[in-house]
Amino acid sequence: MSNAVAARPARKEGSPQPRPATRTRVLILGGGFAGLSAAQALDATRHEVTLIDARRNFEFLPNIHELVSAVKTAQLLRLPLADSMQRAGHRFVHDEVTGIDPAACRVSTQRRRRAIGYDALIVALGGVDATHGVPGVREHALGFKSVTQCQNIARRLDQLATRRSAAQVVIVGGGLEGVEALGEILRRHRHRNHLQLTLVEARERLLPEAPAVIDQHLRQLCAPYRVNFELGLPVRRIRADAVVLGDGRALPSDLTIWTGGPAPSPLLAGAGLAVPGEWAPVHDSLQSSLYAQVLVAGDAAALPMPLAKQAYHALDMGAHAAGNAERLLAGLRLRAFRPAPKPMLIAFGDLSCYLVAGERVLAGSALAAGKEAVFELVMAQLDAQPWWARLPGMAQRSQRAARALLWPSMASLQSLRRHAQVSILSLG
Repeated sequence: MSNAVAARPARKEGSPQPRPATRTRVLILGGGFAGLSAAQALDATRHEVTLIDARRNFEFLPNIHELVSAVKTAQLLRLPLADSMQRAGHRFVHDEVTGIDPAACRVSTQRRRRAIGYDALIVALGGVDATHGVPGVREHALGFKSVTQCQNIARRLDQLATRRSAAQVVIVGGGLEGVEALGEILRRHRHRNHLQLTLVEARERLLPEAPAVIDQHLRQLCAPYRVNFELGLPVRRIRADAVVLGDGRALPSDLTIWTGGPAPSPLLAGAGLAVPGEWAPVHDSLQSSLYAQVLVAGDAAALPMPLAKQAYHALDMGAHAAGNAERLLAGLRLRAFRPAPKPMLIAFGDLSCYLVAGERVLAGSALAAGKEAVFELVMAQLDAQPWWARLPGMAQRSQRAARALLWPSMASLQSLRRHAQVSILSLG
């Protein structure tokens, strides 16, 4: 991935001096993990913080696959941004960003006549659905990037499950989203014999960025069910009734789920923060390579050393960007962001869960408790209420998790044994 941007010469890491006798204006674009984390790290007594997002709610995207199986509800995965910002002493603007002018330090939105000015800008826009230039994706496939999209997928699957004739479901993409989507469909619908599932991946194996042993294990888990894999073949076109592969074959599809990964928001290139189709290049401090008063956090940032686009990195980057925004406005030297190595948990419905640390891999349904614990802890952290006010939400999430995840595993001795087992797939 190239970090070169020819729009303007790079500026040295530095800072405009703070505006005396007033709170400095910090503007945050995006209310996802990085944006919300940044806002919560900023002191409202010293900074006038405004967060802008076209959505009303923060959404816990790492668990949206559980909407497909009704293990989670939309309410459990959302936090109202207006409430979060009010509790932090900040302002929330529910609007869509239409333009960023980093030279003039202004941001334009869809519904406001006047642009919003800032002294420091934190760009945490996340990504948009990557179509990879495949015709028909937007018209004929359902994306997998939001709570609403996954709710739509769940409703469509339930409709297909109730009809008597055969139904074809095609998942495009064998990365994290595609695999977790397949797992949740199997959790809810694997005993419906008329439902045929096909997963298509352009590369040679599932989860191409993970250790190869997981691909083998996943295929073994899927062997008893009506699941086909089409690997090593790109998708040429999406039709209303089929997915056309690179070799010309058309896979019939009553529901096509597109998990093509993220692509940079066009706003980055429109602002001159990146070249079209690439993420915004930043110094190791997360400061833009082009504009000293702009920091970029989360998926939108292209660090000198590439970093996986994961929620836990976005959380850390948001807090770090907030700290460097304060240093920027105080005329202090910015600090380098050092990502902490963290294991990854990959869920596969109720059939298994994988703990990946480098080349080391553990597998077992019991590991799903770890993924649920991460969800609970991070949601409680981002809720930003006094501990006693968080208890109802925590109780509701825990009750739902116990009902949907724990009790089914105890329904029989066989299922309890399966859930209790954890195996080592690879020691690295």
